[in-house]
Amino acid sequence: MSNLLTLQNSISFASTILKNQPLLVSNFEPALTAGNLVLGVMLGPPCKWSFNRASYSFVISQAGGTDYSVYLPSFGALETQWLTDATGNIFELQGKTSLAKDNNSSRPTALAVQYDDNAGNITFRLKQAPDQAYTVFIDYQKKMVPMTSPAQTWGGVSDHFAYIYNWGFLCLASLLVNDSRFPIFEQYFISRLLGAQDGLSEQERNIMVGAWMALVQTTARAQGAVNSGIAGRGK
Repeated sequence: MSNLLTLQNSISFASTILKNQPLLVSNFEPALTAGNLVLGVMLGPPCKWSFNRASYSFVISQAGGTDYSVYLPSFGALETQWLTDATGNIFELQGKTSLAKDNNSSRPTALAVQYDDNAGNITFRLKQAPDQAYTVFIDYQKKMVPMTSPAQTWGGVSDHFAYIYNWGFLCLASLLVNDSRFPIFEQYFISRLLGAQDGLSEQERNIMVGAWMALVQTTARAQGAVNSGIAGRGK
């Protein structure tokens, strides 16, 4: 799938619908931040995309204990995890948010992303210290790479999903310029995003919608404060 459409394409699309309201006022803003907010929602948990999935493996041993630090700068969120022993037997690992240290020696049963130093170094922690050598395998969702100019494409998102991110961008742009059609654009964006993520559980879908609503409310409050300041200076 191609990756050719840029943020500028979305700006042109939204500006036309919003009666040519300027979206590039200063240093590419507010369009750049609006685009990155939409991109963050699409590529952040709990969303899962095949195009954004990567894999990694590392060896664990009895001598290594429970914690293993690896350099994985593209890591965003753990998705699935398992391990294999020396004979090729496969054992599923539970995914955890965090784990306490456990020096008991046996086959590990769970894996957590314990630390992330924001420099690409990820520390994974196992439940139980390994009783022998194993290889841990993970599938993960890659982290979002922010756009820095309107000339950039929409991160790793294929043009196929322009029907999602264009509505998301239009939704936030309409909020920023106080367009009354904001609820309509928001419904288009959410319904299309959820439609593309039909494998999510009901809880995950609720989490995603809740996170989006919180983001929108924060943006609306910030824009309201800006508008109040402008109105105050005009008196």
